[in-house]
Amino acid sequence: MIHFVRKTVMIAALGIVMISCDDDDEGNPADPQPGKIEVTQAYGDSSSIVGRVNQFREQAGRTLNTAPGASSGRREINWDGVPAELISPLLLPADFFNPTVTSAPDARKRGLVYFPSTAALLVSDRNFTEVDTIFRGQFKAFSKNKLFSPRGTNISEIRFQLPGSTTAAYVTSFGIIFSDVDNADATMIEAYEGNNLIGTARAQVADRNYSFVGLRTNSRRITRIRIMAGNANLAAGVQDGSARDIVVMDDLIYSEPRAFN
Repeated sequence: MIHFVRKTVMIAALGIVMISCDDDDEGNPADPQPGKIEVTQAYGDSSSIVGRVNQFREQAGRTLNTAPGASSGRREINWDGVPAELISPLLLPADFFNPTVTSAPDARKRGLVYFPSTAALLVSDRNFTEVDTIFRGQFKAFSKNKLFSPRGTNISEIRFQLPGSTTAAYVTSFGIIFSDVDNADATMIEAYEGNNLIGTARAQVADRNYSFVGLRTNSRRITRIRIMAGNANLAAGVQDGSARDIVVMDDLIYSEPRAFN
């Protein structure tokens, strides 16, 4: 059984759930206790969650890495570097953020791929109004103006590799920002070590706002992440509301992928 660290402080005015922790020698909060998964959450508008998101960044790794070869620090994906020729309704390649050909830009080699390699992935700079105009005003981008969703499903799976290679890797921290969570039971992330489920967390409700969820571990290896964004697929004619909750995604934050020893 997985035991989560649940010592939290509710700050109602900001809509944030924060996990209590001490500082380590480098000024970052202390690592989770061995064998445990720490769950971090925040919800509300951008000013409500940015402090907790920034703290998670520090926990994942103080240095933001932008090229292969790092042994510590963190990686981030915010979709804003996706070029116009890959914007929805065109599909984003599943390995866009970890190409292995030498000619690909180092900045795209971030060690994160979607599974399977045929996954249909959409990045929109129009709040997915190109899918259906009913989504106008439904979603909000946390960073700049691009958002992400799988096509034809509400479930997506992430795996990790050493940046710029096909070598399987793991991370110890993973966080994600969801947009427009309406159902407290429908949106969640699962962390796996191989085939073993080692941590889960559900996103808190933030209608037409942001829900941040992060998982962090000291002694386990997160080799893949399964994301359930809402309970309905983003598609034309599918309206958010009532029993249907359509949720899209923005920033991903994760520790530097490491190879297995």
